[in-house]
Order: sequence, then structure tokens, then C-alpha cells
Amino acid sequence: AVALASPATRGAQRCANPTARRVKLLDSLFSRWLLPARHSSSLPPSSQELQSSLPISSATAVQSAVGGGSQEAFPDIEMPDLNMEDDDDFDLFASGFEIKDPSQDPSDEELTNDNILRIILLESTDQETNELVWRCLGYRYDHDTDTWDSSKVFPKWREKFPSPPDLIGVRRIYTKDVDQPVLKANQALVKSIPMDFKNGIRKHLFGLREFFGLKMEGLTPNKTRRAQCANWLLYYRDALHGKSLDQLRAEKEQRKQEAAEAEQQQQQQQPLDIDVSGEENLQARRDGRSARLAVGNE
Repeated sequence: AVALASPATRGAQRCANPTARRVKLLDSLFSRWLLPARHSSSLPPSSQELQSSLPISSATAVQSAVGGGSQEAFPDIEMPDLNMEDDDDFDLFASGFEIKDPSQDPSDEELTNDNILRIILLESTDQETNELVWRCLGYRYDHDTDTWDSSKVFPKWREKFPSPPDLIGVRRIYTKDVDQPVLKANQALVKSIPMDFKNGIRKHLFGLREFFGLKMEGLTPNKTRRAQCANWLLYYRDALHGKSLDQLRAEKEQRKQEAAEAEQQQQQQQPLDIDVSGEENLQARRDGRSARLAVGNE
């Protein structure tokens, strides 16, 4: 099983330790400004990796900041005037990805085209993407027990996944023994999308922020799975969001009834006994009619 940090744990890690927050800030600074190639292809480097790969002045800056140094320790970077201890919500590189309390129902703001596109553009974390899909599937986080409750999950999905599965692969390890459960969960999610909603990304997201699809070059399992989750979220928003299980069951039964009536009506349609030939006969068949040629002498 993959150990995923709970929302409460991640929140405590972000806010409780100012030193840890300095390290997080430095990781973001160096990975965005000094190591752009690495940032675009994998996880941001740790502070230890930075010290071994950066110039001496920058490595010293990391050590100074972790030890409580000031911005004078950064001779090669113009640092903004920040007071991180006074602002628990400070995030220099806030992506704008909308994510609400995991104990609540998914909101309209979280399911906008712009917010879903951010998943594809890597502007959400793997865990944030997982949690948004989990909540749309019906899982709700219980802050008291630090667990995910599945009582509202779609019944067929809950039978397969009583606990929320990793749909992205947060560990970025793609060996069969580690990644197989992630792959199966992601495939089950994709399979649940009806054919009419398979092209949701093309329909809703193309042209937004100059996005016109993923390119084969540089495509990774992480990017592919993010796109698949985004497509499922679009389907959920258009067909399932805001509806109870009873409403969805009623709509399903109505669709079945309408399909049965249409099939019965087609079967009852009498074949046409008409004297046609050539193009008229062909057109009659295209229209779903049975055109029988009259043969013989009058």
C-alpha cells in the first residue's frame, strides 16, 4: 500500500516549522530559477541536492537560511523582503489551483475549466489531484479519525476500492510491483467514462491558455494520468455533479426505458412494398426502410 500524507499532516508540516518553510521556499526558488530543466521533468530537488549542485555562494545560502541566516547570505540572488513567520498562508509560487476542505463536497470553483486545466499543466500537486478526484468519487476526509470515509462513494467503485486509491503515482516509481495498483485504479477510472464524454478535454479545454493537447515528446506516465483524471473530472462535472445516487439511478432507468421504446418502435415499423430501383432503393435502405423490388411481368 502507498503511504499518502493526510491533509492534516501536510498542513502541520507546512505551517508548524518556520525552518522547514525556509527550506521549502529555497527549494522552490532554486528549482524554478536555477534548475529549470530539472523542474520541468521531475520533482523539485531537495536542499541537500542543491548544496551539491549549486555554486558555492548558493550552497552557502541554503546552509545559512536553514540555520536562521538573513537575506545577506544570498549575494547572487536578489531576494524579496519576506516575513514568512507572520503569514501562515504565504506561498511565493501559488499556482492558483483551487482545492477546498477534503471533508466537504466538491465545489463549482474546483470544477471550472481553468482549474481542471491546471492539473494537466502540472500546476497542482499529485496529492491535490488525487484528493479532488477522490471527493468527486464520494470519499470524504474525517478530520477526527484522520481517515477517508467511503459511505458516499459510488457503490460499484466502492466494491473495488473501499479506500481511495492513488490514481497518479505520487511516488513516481513505475516498476510493476509498485505501480500496478496505480495503473489498475487509473484504468478503472478511464473505463467509467461513457463514450459520449471521452473527448471532454478537446471539447472544453482546447484553446484555453493556448492549450491544444499534450505532445508525444516528453510525455510521461504522470502527465498521461493527470490528463485522464482531468477528463474524468469534466465528465463528472457535466453528468454527475450535484446529483444524488437516487437521481442518477432514476436517470439511468429513464435512459434504458427510452432506448427500449425506440427499439420496439423500430421493430414494429412495417417494411415498404414499393416498386423502386436504383438510387431510390438505396436511399430507402439508408433511411432504415425495407424497399422490395417488384419483379415480373404485368
